[in-house]
Amino acid sequence: MNFTPPKKLSQRNVCPRIASLSLICLLPVSSVAQQVPQGTPPGSEPPAESPHRRGFGALGRCSVEIARDQAGILTSPTRIRKIDFAWLVPFSAATATAFAFDRKALDAVSSSSVRVDAYRTASNLTGIYTPLAAIGASWVTGAIKHDDHLRETGFLAGEALADTMLFTTMVKYAANRVRPQAIGLPAESGEFWPDGKYYRGGDSFPSGHTAAAFAFAHVVAAEYPSWRVKLAVYGLAAATAFERVAGREHFPSDVLAGGAIGYLIGGYVFHLHHAGSPRTGLILSPMVGGNGVGVSLVLLKSHGAREPSVE
Repeated sequence: MNFTPPKKLSQRNVCPRIASLSLICLLPVSSVAQQVPQGTPPGSEPPAESPHRRGFGALGRCSVEIARDQAGILTSPTRIRKIDFAWLVPFSAATATAFAFDRKALDAVSSSSVRVDAYRTASNLTGIYTPLAAIGASWVTGAIKHDDHLRETGFLAGEALADTMLFTTMVKYAANRVRPQAIGLPAESGEFWPDGKYYRGGDSFPSGHTAAAFAFAHVVAAEYPSWRVKLAVYGLAAATAFERVAGREHFPSDVLAGGAIGYLIGGYVFHLHHAGSPRTGLILSPMVGGNGVGVSLVLLKSHGAREPSVE
């Protein structure tokens, strides 16, 4: 699909384009949220081995995991089901509607430098720093306390963030939408490929902060499905979406699409890698004891079987 619009676009002919763009952006992740890993028959029980025995893999293994995730995300349109269009089409229409009112919505947002800076700082805190800190804390704490569930949560949340940021970066380059500015809305703000040329800094669509926050929220809420946890993590993600608009970093349609992308990728990572996903490889895990620290090298064979570890 060619994302380059004609040099002059009216609001009338842009809306169908943004609807198409939203559908194309969401197609690669629409069918992955409920995807089951290959080799695991539907309805089968996980292996008897603890489903949460997962350490932080070596850098090469992590890169392979993320590369496989990206391949699965980008090729998922070949596995899309008709039922997925029941929400894809209405969502694309909602995104197009949001786009039609994007500029009006930003006109209603305060351009006070103090408020804009405060919201931008808050969005970095809720959308990036807090998830990253939580990921690191959960992994380290899980290693210290030998809590495999907590350690897996940190591992999968980190993988979901990496997948989300890679995917949204690709979409940003393809869309090349101009951001709003702190003190106003230039004529090109909100346009995709203004004047048919690449616009430096045209990375408004979709919102990466919002996508990352919802990807993190989905993994954590799936690992710890209590209403308190869900309220906390999804509240944090919703706050990030609001702050990105209130900080005049994004238009409403940007955060709407970003939130959907992050939520779907978070679900994809969780369902693909959680609880007994068959795999073979080496896992390097930290070990903390009363007399010092060390590492554990574990050979993991498919279907959850493990060889004795070498410590």
